[in-house]
Amino acid sequence: MKTGQGAGMFAGPPGRIRIGGLLVFVVGMVAALAVYLFTPPSHADDSATSWQIVGGQTFTGDEGNARDDQQLARIGGQAAVFAVTFNRWLASLWHGRRLAWTLALLAAAVAALCFHIAALMAEPLDD
Repeated sequence: MKTGQGAGMFAGPPGRIRIGGLLVFVVGMVAALAVYLFTPPSHADDSATSWQIVGGQTFTGDEGNARDDQQLARIGGQAAVFAVTFNRWLASLWHGRRLAWTLALLAAAVAALCFHIAALMAEPLDD
């Protein structure tokens, strides 16, 4: 081994990227675990996206109702209905225990990307 060169898989610029990926993974998983443990389990009424009061009684709607979707389809077309449905789903990922799963998935994806980039950087170039 030459002087000035580190040994192992954490040496050089690819090694620093691997360390960054490892840190992202560990911090992301700890954050996801904390969110999961400290968030109370959701109940059916808590996860509802809309409420309607009819005759003094409260009713919950999971993803809007068919009448609203029909009105939206008339005004904006079927693409608008798909866009609203996707927006509701995406917004649901940032609340409660779903946030923990989202954080874990994002941390794993970013860490995998860092390891992949580090592996590409470590490959020798063939000229």
